[in-house]
Amino acid sequence: MATRRVFVIWIHPLFHESVRLLLTHPDIEWLGATSDHSTALTQIEKLCPDTILLEEEEGSNASAEALEILEASSTNMRVIRLNLADNELKIYRREDRTVAQAEDLLHLIQNH
Repeated sequence: MATRRVFVIWIHPLFHESVRLLLTHPDIEWLGATSDHSTALTQIEKLCPDTILLEEEEGSNASAEALEILEASSTNMRVIRLNLADNELKIYRREDRTVAQAEDLLHLIQNH
């Protein structure tokens, strides 16, 4: 199985720390994380992750942010948008899934 290179854009520190612990796995390379949109775009271009994990909050414009990331990138990457309020997960490659358990996220990152 190929190593997945992950970058995280977070809103809440608890989300950041929880995802960091969950993604401590031999098949996951944690490239970095930020809560600042401008920094995220710069780091994504520099680090070339294949997976972006984006925390979504009620009332945020996460869809537009995800599309901006995809359009700005010169690499083939996937953006996974998580909304913890309703356990909703959206993958920007025309996939929608509902997360039932924390391990579902790990499985998703590893197997796509």
